[in-house]
Amino acid sequence: MQIMLNQILENKGLSQNQVSKDTGISTSTLRNLNHNRTSRISFDILEKLCIYLNCGVEDILCLEKKG
Repeated sequence: MQIMLNQILENKGLSQNQVSKDTGISTSTLRNLNHNRTSRISFDILEKLCIYLNCGVEDILCLEKKG
């Protein structure tokens, strides 16, 4: 599973700091998500991001097919 948050923020011209301020999600959590350094994401955070970014879960999470 790959997290595509970095691309979405880039496309919308948003910074992690701005998203953190507007959503209440910590910058460290956003940084880890942005760099795919996490093994799980809570439904609460995923929901906040989808609402804030006006996108679907499938825009943030991408299944990588192996081999």
